[in-house]
Amino acid sequence: MPDVYQATGKQSSAVIDQILADTGEKPRKAVLGAYCVYPGAKFVTQQQDEHIVLLLRAHPITNVGWLLVSLGMLLLPSLLLSTGMFAAVPGKFIWVGQLVWYVMAFIYAFEKFLFWYYSVFLVTNERLVDIDFKNLLYREITYGNLDHIEEPEMITGGFIRSLVDFGDVYVTTASKTPSLEALAVPYPEKVVDIISRLSEELEKRKERGR
Repeated sequence: MPDVYQATGKQSSAVIDQILADTGEKPRKAVLGAYCVYPGAKFVTQQQDEHIVLLLRAHPITNVGWLLVSLGMLLLPSLLLSTGMFAAVPGKFIWVGQLVWYVMAFIYAFEKFLFWYYSVFLVTNERLVDIDFKNLLYREITYGNLDHIEEPEMITGGFIRSLVDFGDVYVTTASKTPSLEALAVPYPEKVVDIISRLSEELEKRKERGR
């Protein structure tokens, strides 16, 4: 049995390598870790002979909004103090107020970063895995088998999205989960192409009884 599994694993790797070569891709990490090709990573429910082909996050540019808000929160106390409106407040109360405010700013920024970093969309040679990070105690994980999907589609638009090349990828499935979505991911055209090729290859493999 180990020899059979080893042979099957080699076949799967060869198929993935060929699909990546056909799409002009190779194992790499790009866009600050938002677009990882064949990263060699593992996840909790990973099956035997299942490999992560794409690990996707929202494009880093989508973090600009909360980064600016965090910067504004850090600068706000100094700006307010410079106006003199708290001149009558004892210094120790000002210090405590600043400390509480900065802690709140840190928590806000840290939560936003975790949401970006741990909300990932995985494309394997068997299925799609959509992991949505809600908070430190809760994550929502949705699965869709590649042999149960219809043709994936992408939506791009707007100057920034076209300039930086990111967009939304939607995959309709025939399973209990009606659709899966990878929002604001880099290189959506390549993502759709790779998903389509993997799905076709899985269907051929099922027909051959493998």
